[in-house]
Amino acid sequence: MTAAARALGYTPSAISQQISKLERDVRQVLVEQNGRVATLSPAGRVVAEAAGRILSEIEQMQAQLENERKTVAGTLTLAAFATATRGVIPPALRRLRSDWPRLKCHLVEADSHHAMALVEDGSVDIAIVHDWLEMPLVLSTGLSARHLGNDISDVLVHVNHHLAERGSVAMAELSNEVWLYEPGSVAHDLLIQSFTGTRLFGHGVAEYASQIAMVGAGLGVALVPRMGRGVVPDTVHVLPVEPAPTRQVYAVWRATTGTRPAVQAAVLALEESFSDSVVRGDPGPGAAVDVLAPPQAWQRPALSSHAPGRIGLSAASPPGKARGCGGTGRPEPCSLSRAWMLNAG
Repeated sequence: MTAAARALGYTPSAISQQISKLERDVRQVLVEQNGRVATLSPAGRVVAEAAGRILSEIEQMQAQLENERKTVAGTLTLAAFATATRGVIPPALRRLRSDWPRLKCHLVEADSHHAMALVEDGSVDIAIVHDWLEMPLVLSTGLSARHLGNDISDVLVHVNHHLAERGSVAMAELSNEVWLYEPGSVAHDLLIQSFTGTRLFGHGVAEYASQIAMVGAGLGVALVPRMGRGVVPDTVHVLPVEPAPTRQVYAVWRATTGTRPAVQAAVLALEESFSDSVVRGDPGPGAAVDVLAPPQAWQRPALSSHAPGRIGLSAASPPGKARGCGGTGRPEPCSLSRAWMLNAG
């Protein structure tokens, strides 16, 4: 009840009252109390599953109606991890506000796995998520994704560090360092995977800005992505890693909303913002998804708006041009899992 109230913006008592009213309407117990834990009854599961199907059909209907109008309008909620919130989201939202004044956007900051869950349960429309080439993210059935680009990470060390004068370094050379890390993060998992044996992780620090400050104080080293990193202080040296630790950044949305012009316009704005903000690195062999062609390589139909000339994403690719994941040539991007299967081996 508390989680539902938090997600919907109500008090727990208001949620409880709504459940009680629904139980009176259907004349069955929908939620059973087992001590302090509330669980769905068999009848409650029937109602929940039916409600999910109804909401999905309503969402598809709304997307089709909006697509018929060819108008970018309504409300769009995005979720993004911290560095994307800092490095990619602001220009994208500024562009959307300027080009589509009838579209209202809202942002929620969330880590990639949480953001994916928010898209899946319908709390947000688009999630900006990332995975590492070494640790791919699994996309659930019913979600679609577009690869926005690749974000390379470097090791940040103090200027007096014994490796600071090197042009580049291998991760194996850093096996005895005191690392700054975000506990439980994908980057933390990557560090654990990179080293075997006993590891000394010196300080659990969630924010990259705080990690950089700690590096500047000589308290350890950190693996920090370039997206949203900003200018580092004079006491910190950026040390490229070979091969470069690379995370892939995606926009993810529910497949049922893929025809919605607002979703298409937002994905295009995110693509352009990423292209402007990040120097894309070579994904290297075994990449899950190839780096996409620049947006101008595709022909896209014009959408009506207050900004003449703005274009959407829904046109099929020209002959011979792969679009979306795995080169399917479909008008909408496919799921990540399809691309991974195509690239396996």
